[in-house]
Amino acid sequence: MKVDVAKLKLFIEVLDAGSITAGAGRCHLSVAAASSRLQELESALGVRLFERHAAGVRPTDAGIELARHARSVLVELDRLQREMAPFARGGRGRVSLLATTAALSGYLPEPLSRFLSEHPEIDVDLQEMWTGEILEALHRRKADLGVMSNNMDTSGLHTVPLAEDQLVVVGTAHRLAALGEAPRFDECLEHPMVGLPPESALYTYLQVKATDLGKVIRYRVSLRTFEGVLKMVALDIGLSIVSSLATQDLVRQYPGLQWRPLHDPWARRRLILCTHHAHDTAPAPVKALMGFLRTQSSLS
Repeated sequence: MKVDVAKLKLFIEVLDAGSITAGAGRCHLSVAAASSRLQELESALGVRLFERHAAGVRPTDAGIELARHARSVLVELDRLQREMAPFARGGRGRVSLLATTAALSGYLPEPLSRFLSEHPEIDVDLQEMWTGEILEALHRRKADLGVMSNNMDTSGLHTVPLAEDQLVVVGTAHRLAALGEAPRFDECLEHPMVGLPPESALYTYLQVKATDLGKVIRYRVSLRTFEGVLKMVALDIGLSIVSSLATQDLVRQYPGLQWRPLHDPWARRRLILCTHHAHDTAPAPVKALMGFLRTQSSLS
């Protein structure tokens, strides 16, 4: 059985108009052509769809049932065409975006919400990952974009700077009092620490810096989230070195906590956007998000 959309549209127009002549006119067909197509539709379905009378036509029971299904099909086809139209123009689509905890909690929510508001035709699949996981996913082309700190090798990827990120030492007032106003990393290492787990990029970064100094970081406890870290620091378990972007708002939730910028030059980092797509060949939705985040950067 072969039933095409054009015949269904003609059938509905004839039904709504009440005559083959009027329905044919709505479809810009001759009466002879319209009659022939309706006969083909009846033959394909094996039923009579209309009863002819002097004033025009009226549907049979089969015609009434077909009309119910045909209207539903035509509505869905119209919706499909409307939803596919942006794709044809290169606009509609999805972007896979990966972000570190620091980026997700301290930077992305505001610019990403503005982007989604301004681009209702683009959806974003956002996942939180460690920096190493993001780099692996980008190199294997399992994601479009990643937002992370610039403390790991991004060779082979295209990067855009987004924001400054300062490492800070967080602690209770009496612990920080022993460090002074411009604490150095080696001074912090004289105290017990609270930190992120070994799979985090910040953990690895700080371990390398400690090794360069010939020192060892004494972690009392490691937690997966910055919020968990700050809770333990507020309980005076130890100090912690964290991202200012990720924790500046969280610190305010704990009245007993204070933070000070780490004085070491390497403690000033950047949040960057990474992708394996070259800008001129990136899919339109990816290019749109890349361009938007670039405009939000004060560093590019």
